[in-house]
Amino acid sequence: MNYGARFDEYYSTYDKENQPSPRVNVIYEPTGLTTLHAGYSRYFTPPPLENVPAGSVAVFNGTSNASTVQQDSTVKAERANYFDAGISQKITKNLQVGVDGYYKNAVNQLDDGLFGQTLILSAFNYAEGRVYGVEFTGSYTLGGFSTYANVAYSVAQGKGAPSAQFLWPDYGTLNYVNSHWIYLDHDQRVSGSFGESYLWKQSDRERALFYVDAIYGSGLRQDGGGTIGGTLDPTDPIPNGATVPAYFSVNLGAEEDFKLFRKEILKARLDVVNVTDNIYQLRSGTGVGVNAPQYGERLGFFGSLSLVF
Repeated sequence: MNYGARFDEYYSTYDKENQPSPRVNVIYEPTGLTTLHAGYSRYFTPPPLENVPAGSVAVFNGTSNASTVQQDSTVKAERANYFDAGISQKITKNLQVGVDGYYKNAVNQLDDGLFGQTLILSAFNYAEGRVYGVEFTGSYTLGGFSTYANVAYSVAQGKGAPSAQFLWPDYGTLNYVNSHWIYLDHDQRVSGSFGESYLWKQSDRERALFYVDAIYGSGLRQDGGGTIGGTLDPTDPIPNGATVPAYFSVNLGAEEDFKLFRKEILKARLDVVNVTDNIYQLRSGTGVGVNAPQYGERLGFFGSLSLVF
C-alpha cells in the first residue's frame, strides 16, 4: 500500500483556488501468478494559462468576430475523483492477460478546443464531468516471438457551461449543454491496438527484428445524431452527438542490428505506415472545439540508420 497527499495553491489574475488532494493505492498478490490492484486519487488541475481566453468579449461587437453569446465567466481549475481497479493474471509463463476498470467524476471538467478560424486552443469548463471505461490486455511470448492485444471501451461526457460561454455558437446550443450530458470531443467508444514481432538471432554479431502492428478506433465525435430541439435553434445538431466512421491502420517494419566493434551497434530500420493506404478521418470539422477536419496518415515509408555506443 502506498498513500499520500499534496496541496495545490493556484493564483492568477482572474482566479485563486487551492485544494488538498489525498491518494491511496493497494497492490495484492494472492499467488505468484495473480496481481490485484485498486486505488483512489483526488486531482486538482488548473487550466493551461496560455489557453485561457483573455480580454472582453464586448470589444468585438460590431465586427466579423462578434460572438452571439456575450457571457464569459472565468475558467476554473478542475477537481476530480478517480477510482481504478484491476487484475493481471499469468495463465502460463508465456501468456498473460489483464483487465482494468476506471471511473472519474469531476467538477469544472476541463476541456479545450479550436474555435473560430484561428488554430489556437482555448480552454473552457463543463460544470460536471464523468469518464469511465474498461481495458483488456493480453500478451504472449515464446523465444523470439511475441504478440499483444489491447482493447478499451470508454465513455467521456460533460454537462453545463460555467465558463467561457462565448465560445459556444449560440444560446440554443448553450442551453442544451446546460441541461444535457454531451460527449466530449475526444470520446471514442472502442479503441484497440494489436501486434506481433519476431527477433531472429542470426549470429553473435547480427540479429533482425520483424514486426507488424495495427490500431483500430470506432471514431471520434462530431455534431449530429439528432437535433437539440427547444425554441431558440431547434434544428441545430446535437453537439458531439455522432461519430466519424470507424478506422484502422496496419504498419509493418524490420530492423537489422550489426555489431561493429566491442559495444558499437549499427541499426538499420525500415518502417511502412498504413500499408493498405486507408483514407480515414480523425475529425470532420464539426463538434465542440473542432474547427478543422483532420485525416490519418497515408501510406508512408521511413528508413533510419543509428549507431549505439
